[in-house]
Amino acid sequence: MHANVLLPLASSLLSFLFCGLVFDQFLLRRKPYQLVWSVGLLWYALSAGTEFLGGAFGWNVALYRGWYLIGAIGVAAYLGLGTIYLLARTPFAWWAIGALVVAVVPAAAARHWDVAALGLAAAVIVGATRRRAPAAFGHAFCAVTVAGTLLAAWRVLGAPVDPAALPAGADEIVTGRGFPAEVRIMTPLFNIAGAFSLAIGAVYSALHFWRTRTYPHRAVSNVFIAVGAFVPSLTSGLSRFGLTQTFFLGELLGVVLIFAGFLISVEVFSIYRIPALGVTLRQRSVARQPA
Repeated sequence: MHANVLLPLASSLLSFLFCGLVFDQFLLRRKPYQLVWSVGLLWYALSAGTEFLGGAFGWNVALYRGWYLIGAIGVAAYLGLGTIYLLARTPFAWWAIGALVVAVVPAAAARHWDVAALGLAAAVIVGATRRRAPAAFGHAFCAVTVAGTLLAAWRVLGAPVDPAALPAGADEIVTGRGFPAEVRIMTPLFNIAGAFSLAIGAVYSALHFWRTRTYPHRAVSNVFIAVGAFVPSLTSGLSRFGLTQTFFLGELLGVVLIFAGFLISVEVFSIYRIPALGVTLRQRSVARQPA
């Protein structure tokens, strides 16, 4: 099988496993960021799964719409949203708001004023919430993300698709060129804000644990997560300049590194369970971890 088939398959299977483990952590600890990360990892798994199906059996319009909505819109946005929930009450929240403002720039530069206005309105809403009701900041960011996702879904599902822009074989990577510009211009709102929040949030956490000298494994863990968030963004960006050879490899390396960061966290090894079934196999006591 072609590497462009095997690599997405590996990314999908690993992401499904990762999603199950994180969702099991949510069932155990009931933290909102764990639930949102589970959703983001589910999108990662499904997005890579569509790439595997397209490469192995050929692309069609329905599969392409699903890939774009799940992968181009959902993955980075919801992984980043999980980090925003985790760090909602820290100064990092303002960095996340700034990322949302920066994400408006492509739409404004292309004179898609409706998309730019929606992005700025979302930034104003979450900024006002962070100032007046910090405890609700994560929920506010979640609300604008879900609302934006529904709007994006309406546009993606209703827009025409150019079949000629779909990959003709496994040696070609899938891109958003099959959609008109008014659909593609929405993706930076999700990808820039989401990828920035995931990567810079991990850097923020790593620096915190390094400076305080508390839980040094958490500093290492967050470095892995930060690099894992950066790699797919880099290889995806390179593909825009015709350098497509590393696209699927970057996707796989990204989830591998983020998964490694997750496994380094000591709380993962403090309890051994069958994921999502609530069956505890073995448990050992560890020092209480911060949320």
